[in-house]
Order: sequence, then C-alpha cells, then structure tokens
Amino acid sequence: MSIMEMKFRGGTVKDKFFFVAISIMALGQWADSKEMLTEAYVGLLSTVTNHYEYQDLNIINIGSNVEYISQVFGSPQLVKNSKYIDEISFAYYLHEKYILTLILKENRVSAYTITALTADFVPNGLLDKKASNTNVTIVDNAKNFVDFTIDYNNVEFLLVREELDKNKLFINQYFGSIGYQHDTNISSLELQKVYEVINNDEDNLWVKKQVTSLAEKAINNFYGVGELELSVIADSVLTNFEYSFYFKQ
Repeated sequence: MSIMEMKFRGGTVKDKFFFVAISIMALGQWADSKEMLTEAYVGLLSTVTNHYEYQDLNIINIGSNVEYISQVFGSPQLVKNSKYIDEISFAYYLHEKYILTLILKENRVSAYTITALTADFVPNGLLDKKASNTNVTIVDNAKNFVDFTIDYNNVEFLLVREELDKNKLFINQYFGSIGYQHDTNISSLELQKVYEVINNDEDNLWVKKQVTSLAEKAINNFYGVGELELSVIADSVLTNFEYSFYFKQ
C-alpha cells in the first residue's frame, strides 16, 4: 500500500478530496476536470455529512410552487392521489437518506414531510430552518400534540399533529415514528394493542395515556408541516410494500 493510499483511507475529508483531485488532474487538464471535481467533492461530503441534503430541503416551504422545487430535486419518482381529497396529490422523492413527500393542491405545496431513513439524518427545523442536534423522541418535539394516528398493518407508525398559534398562521407540525425495518423503540404489538382499542372506543382514557407513553419513547424519524388534517398526512405515508418495492429492499 502506498503512502497516498494510506492517507486517503485515514485522512480528513479535505485530504480525500485532494487525493481525488490529483487523480483526476492526472487524466487531463484542470479546465476539463473542474466539473468532475465539484461533483466528486459534493459526493464525498455527502457520504460523511448531511450538509448538502439539509441545504436542498431548506428551499421547501408551505406555498412553494412544485416547478420551483423541481429545479433542485427534479421530477418525483412516484406520484399518487389522496384517498380523501380529490384535488390533493402526493409527489415522492426517494433518496437513500430520506423520503421527501410533497402534498400538493394543483401545483402548490399544502404540506410536506420528510421521513429519515438513516439514524444520523435529522433535518433542520422545517419552519425555522435551524439545525437539529440530535435524534429525539416524538414528545421531545411535540409536547402538546392535539391529534394522533396509529397503524400496524400496511406500515407501522405513530404520527401526531401539533397545532401552532395565530403568530404562525395556525400551521400544523407533524411528528412521528415509522418502522420501515428500522428500530423505532416501539413494537408492532404495542401499536396493535392501542389500534384495536381505538377501533372500539376512540375516547378511551387508556388510549390517550398509552399513546403519550409510546410517544415519550418512540424515536422521531418523521417530520412535516402543513395546512392539512393528520388523516391526509397518514394517507401519504408509503406502505411497507411500496417502500420495499421502490427502494429494492
């Protein structure tokens, strides 16, 4: 193993970039290699940080035009219609680190959600665009949620809705925990028990206490903001089958 190879394997991101730069420059002129180097550097940073992914996601806001968003994200890999509202559709951008779902009314973003697919992917706050420091539970983000929904059949999830005040135009924030073959610190059996009680008695006090208990320990890997009811947000979540099919799991 050469000295350069040893440095590449053990060095910093900058070391690794210069290794790539030297390798590419050896194949041709700098002017011809500049675009390749830029792409290589961004790709290299993306393997060790989430900086560029967070930066891209920060351009999205409630009311954004989908054509504007497509300038950064391109065309969605999947489009579906809402089962509840005829004029609502869902556009999905499937990334190895996350699923971005735009909930559209015509070409306008009425809500959007981000489902993290890796433990270290914690997007910036969707309203303030400020960095998040750690992976936390649902209750850490939504202490006063006003609504919740649970499923364990087509996909395992616990989702909650927090209603913001008039200063933030009564926009909803959505937080949740979705399985997709990842450990979320809550089991399918726990979700099933609550789900079955809800079907029989939605106002059962045990249900409300149990949901709060689950939300206090469930790893938060689902984030969203929007103007819509939680039922529409839940409708937009990909099922286990869809996730496995589109991500080739």
